[in-house]
This record gives sequence, C-alpha cells and structure tokens, in this order.
Amino acid sequence: MPSRLAVAGCLLLVGIAADVGTTYVALSGSEYVEGSPVGRLFISQFGLLGGMLLTKVVGMAVIGVPVAVAGGTRRFVATLMCAGVGVLSLLVAARNLLFVAGLWP
Repeated sequence: MPSRLAVAGCLLLVGIAADVGTTYVALSGSEYVEGSPVGRLFISQFGLLGGMLLTKVVGMAVIGVPVAVAGGTRRFVATLMCAGVGVLSLLVAARNLLFVAGLWP
C-alpha cells in the first residue's frame, strides 16, 4: 500500500497537469481570464507553464507554512501541501472545463 505522501504527490501531479491543460485550452479557445490575480500576474510575467507552476508553489506555501508553524511534522506538512494544491488544481480544472463547455458564467 502506498504511503499518504506518495498518493498526495500523485494527486499533485495529476492536478497540475489537468489545471495547466484545461487553462491552456480555455485561454486559447475563448475569452477566458485567469480567475486568480496572483495567477494572472505570474502567467503574464512567466508564461503559462512557468506562471502556473509558480502559482502552485505559492499555494503550497500558503497551505504549508501555517501548519509547519503550528507544529506539524515535515512529512505531514508535505502531504498536506501536495494534497491541498492537487485537490484545488483539480477543482480549477473542472471549472475550466465547465467554462469551455459554456456551463460556467
């Protein structure tokens, strides 16, 4: 049975791939605007892939730093950061798909 950290790492990779892919489709095929001001800034400065990866790093810090300060172990913090950003990325990818399909305002 894989560890929780390994599952969280896979969730992170799948989430990032889904988010980057659907954002690319949304940006190239419609009048889509990145919803996050931070993401919008990073994408405009560093391109789609670089900006989105930098956004993920910022998201991991936002999730991980408070947990680390509260006394979480390194393994727990890493698991929480990977899983949190992975789930959020999958949710954003689903929103992007709904936008492209015309079901999101």
